[in-house]
Amino acid sequence: MISVIRILGVFGVAALAAGCGGGGGAGTAKTASHDTQLHPKDSHPEHECGEHGEGKTQTFDLHDEHADKTFAPCSKTGAHDHSSLIHFEAVDHGVKITIQARDDEVTLLGPNVKERDAVVVYPTGPNGEKKEVEVPLSHVKGGYKGEKIIHWNELSKLHDEGTKIDVAIYDHDKHSGSHEEIKFSVAISTGKSCEKAMDENPQEITMGKNSGPDLTKDQLGAPMKTDGFMRHCGLADDAKAQICAAVKGGKPLGVSVNVSPSNNKVAACIDRAVRKLSFPSSAKLDVVKQSF
Repeated sequence: MISVIRILGVFGVAALAAGCGGGGGAGTAKTASHDTQLHPKDSHPEHECGEHGEGKTQTFDLHDEHADKTFAPCSKTGAHDHSSLIHFEAVDHGVKITIQARDDEVTLLGPNVKERDAVVVYPTGPNGEKKEVEVPLSHVKGGYKGEKIIHWNELSKLHDEGTKIDVAIYDHDKHSGSHEEIKFSVAISTGKSCEKAMDENPQEITMGKNSGPDLTKDQLGAPMKTDGFMRHCGLADDAKAQICAAVKGGKPLGVSVNVSPSNNKVAACIDRAVRKLSFPSSAKLDVVKQSF
């Protein structure tokens, strides 16, 4: 059943401070180009370092137009010792984290992170617990690289502020025998929720102003009339999905998906599919709801 709610208003775009490497987030000051990559130090100059600071979290919208890359804070001795570029990408099974690090000394052997170079991520799970996940690393010229997928069902929240992931990088110095723990935090989000988009577009009525013809319920609901747009997401026959899309100018400004029984993988897939849809264009905000 499709239902449509009409909200009048003006959508304001808030400018976010760009984080180091894209996405945008609090506590950062520089932006990296979308094609930024780490190279061995003998073939490429040192790059900028991300900011140190407890309590600062960069938020990344996995489905926006920005590259979801961030520079990790460098070693205390600087980018010539250790520096990392971390890339976040939405894939079918979850969020893929890719580490590219430049390090003048690489130690990948040792029984624990106190004795080897390591990257450990701590995603906040559905019940609020933090799970320790080590990213497997391999040695490359001038540093190391690593990849790990954090599955959708391991994340606590998909939209708005998303799920916080704490990152710890352990950098070792063979000569001194000491190690340094570099910490920072990111938040991963599939984008703005339907409810938040509605809150940001309060109803306004301007007397004597013609806002254009209203679109009908059937016109607005047409893109989600059948499940064709989300069939690839694998919603089980005995499961239900409730979708809310706040639409303006033909594009979804916010999307919320609730799958029962709970399944973040399916919900994230449907969310992404809805955000790709084109709706009839209107200067007004419409809220389209659909159940399958």
